Amino acid sequence: MSAKHPVLLIIIGIAVILAAGCTQPAVEKQTSQETPVLTMTVPVTPLTSPDAAVSQKLDNYMVALTDAGRFSGTVFVARGDTVLLSKGYGMANYEFSVPNTPQTVFPVGSNTKQFTAAAIMKLQEQGKLNVSDPVTLYIPNATKWKDIRIYHLLNHTAGVQSDGAFSITDPADLTLTETMERITSLPLTFEPGSGYTYSNNGYIALSYIIEQASGMSYDDYLKKNLFLPLGMNSTGQDNARNVFPDRASGYTTMDGKHIHYDLQNIHNSWGAGSVHSTTEDMFRWVRAFHTPGTILSPESTVAMVDNHYGIVKGIVKNRTYSGHGGRNFGFTSYTLYYPETDVSITFLSNHDRTPMGSLPNDLSAIVFGEPYSLPQKIDRKAVPLTTGTLAEYTGTYAPEWEKSWTITVYADDNRLFYDSVMPGDKKVELFYEGKDTFFVTPESNDAFIFTRNASGKVDGLKMYTMEGVNDESEKVS
Repeated sequence: MSAKHPVLLIIIGIAVILAAGCTQPAVEKQTSQETPVLTMTVPVTPLTSPDAAVSQKLDNYMVALTDAGRFSGTVFVARGDTVLLSKGYGMANYEFSVPNTPQTVFPVGSNTKQFTAAAIMKLQEQGKLNVSDPVTLYIPNATKWKDIRIYHLLNHTAGVQSDGAFSITDPADLTLTETMERITSLPLTFEPGSGYTYSNNGYIALSYIIEQASGMSYDDYLKKNLFLPLGMNSTGQDNARNVFPDRASGYTTMDGKHIHYDLQNIHNSWGAGSVHSTTEDMFRWVRAFHTPGTILSPESTVAMVDNHYGIVKGIVKNRTYSGHGGRNFGFTSYTLYYPETDVSITFLSNHDRTPMGSLPNDLSAIVFGEPYSLPQKIDRKAVPLTTGTLAEYTGTYAPEWEKSWTITVYADDNRLFYDSVMPGDKKVELFYEGKDTFFVTPESNDAFIFTRNASGKVDGLKMYTMEGVNDESEKVS
């Protein structure tokens, strides 16, 4: 699934872009009703100066980031139909030395949400639902949800808890009906429309509504109405058990070495985070989505972007952007689009310590001729602590974004550890760096930063991850 704090989706401090012409995507008409009605191609034309120079700088940056042990995956950068970079870095599988390529398939995490939202808009265009409909029209057993409209689910204002209906490490495949029974039994966190909680469960509910309104499975509806018409033949719903060509394995690092997480059942996340894709397919999607009338009507596209339905919109340095980020354990993804200059940046990674804040920032800076620095290898050093000092940090912390979760910090033999409900996060050691700051592994900027109240007592915890995300937790015991 994705990280659980909305700031992950689009990092505010993104550097941006130079002006460029916009060209229409190449579209090939199909005649057979058994084949897609159109196919978005990925045009590749020889680069000339200055595009060739930009392309080389992008590649140099990604090579440096990979050599520093901070990236493994595929990157796609384009201005209009001019592909500035489409290349894989690192390994799709480190055990067998299989390299990443533009055809490598990765789970895209919460980038799934823009597909789910687009499917809802497509169903509205087909007259099968309206985003103002009460969700109980499609989920009649959800009596607690009588005041929730579909648009509340789309923009995370329904009050539906983010998670808590199932564990992503549970090997059992749940049906969508079983998952919905669990989700609708959870209490709402606020009255619908009165607040904001980024909600994976809300987007799972949208998956169910898609099935009820369309009479098709979630996967089949997306394939027929979104993916196949655009030639996104490597995109579909994921299941960790499936074996298919070009699939990437997911990794994190610990003490400079690649390791696996426990097996994850991504399938159970449905419309919140279950889709896999390639950077080439994601480019097809971005081009089609931002070419109104290609896959959605202009009205549907505007509604999605302006109302933040499965996508985030903002302004940085007087430039508009839209996009989304995603994370599964062992994988990260990012789609970013600048409409005024028709520039798109996408990366899919099978290394979950990828710096999701600085990477799109620096790639944008390169494209737009702004200052940036080449990535460097990180090697942090631990400072010893006394048993008494360690005790200050021990306790239970509740994340602000999901009160049903807890993070337990405890000392053992003069060392500090934490346990979390997150899969793979059992008895992870924290190394002290100074100023209430700890790190997990020396080759990453990720940090656990403890906070103190006015009397100097530890009262909270900030988890700084992927060079751009601060997830805050309150000490509850």
